[in-house]
Amino acid sequence: MPTSQTEKQIYKTIDSSLNPLLISHENPDGDTLGASLALSYHLTSKGKKHKHFCLNQPADYFSYLPHIEKIITDQSEIDLNNHDLIIAIDCGSINRTGLAENLTKAKNNLTIINIDHHYSNDNYGHYNLVSPTASSTSEIMYKFFETNNVEVDKYIATALLTGILSDTMNFTNAATTRDSLKIASELLKFGARTGQIVNNLMQNKNVFALKLWGKILSRTEIQPEYNFAYTAIAREDFLSSAIEREDVDGLVNFLSSLQDVNFILVLSEEEDDTIKGSLRTTKENIDVAKIAQAFGGGGHKKAAGFKIEKKIMGETIGWKDFIISAIINELNKTKSQLL
Repeated sequence: MPTSQTEKQIYKTIDSSLNPLLISHENPDGDTLGASLALSYHLTSKGKKHKHFCLNQPADYFSYLPHIEKIITDQSEIDLNNHDLIIAIDCGSINRTGLAENLTKAKNNLTIINIDHHYSNDNYGHYNLVSPTASSTSEIMYKFFETNNVEVDKYIATALLTGILSDTMNFTNAATTRDSLKIASELLKFGARTGQIVNNLMQNKNVFALKLWGKILSRTEIQPEYNFAYTAIAREDFLSSAIEREDVDGLVNFLSSLQDVNFILVLSEEEDDTIKGSLRTTKENIDVAKIAQAFGGGGHKKAAGFKIEKKIMGETIGWKDFIISAIINELNKTKSQLL
């Protein structure tokens, strides 16, 4: 559990660095963006030179967040030799940074700060500000600012509230705590622009996106033995020029409203020839992170994910059936201990 001493040491390390590199995790969500952009905004206000990297371009509906236009997505523009500090934010493992190989090689010569809330985090940093009981990394960042007397203005407040709302599903999932509600209230006092957040994150679907949701939802099936619901998103679903991948964001959370199932699985065929699995549950006695970890992923007890390369599946069976079969095999092997 992080202490104020850890928070102060990390702040001192950041403050003394000459050119830190901030990293948001791949396929960025509201939490990794909210927490990292809040820190980026603070560093800029202090006149500190830094860069901010994310492997994938953030969705357009995050455009209201401060300094999001400064995020670099081209790996060739990042030279670790030009940086004296790495700050990985909301990256549950070093693999989620998009620079894992380079960071691992540079770890002996370059300090890494790891700020995160995933309980599957293996503390890969030299400094680890990891709190699995926090609703979000944005909540951790707020407390980090509070401990170090960092001024929170309306821009930082908006970024951090975006992260908290994103990871608590608007205060509807099990990540919601007294602390998250209290901090959200404080952020409102600091001027968080709730109108911008609501308009961009909750009212961002067009009619073509909703039709796509209907198509994907119509594929939903129930696996009877272990009682989980699953569906799949194919690459062909995005052939229409009116559809973007970000248009299916939130679908797995929507499926969490299904009654009387143990967990939800949404499989998505990615452009890099991998299949992404997103897992959700509302059951108190089920830990979907254990399922994700069986396939090299991780996350939280109630929300987790993994990626599998399509080339390992061969051509004898479709990728959806391959992964569903693999999950059932894992559950069979452990006699449901993964749940």
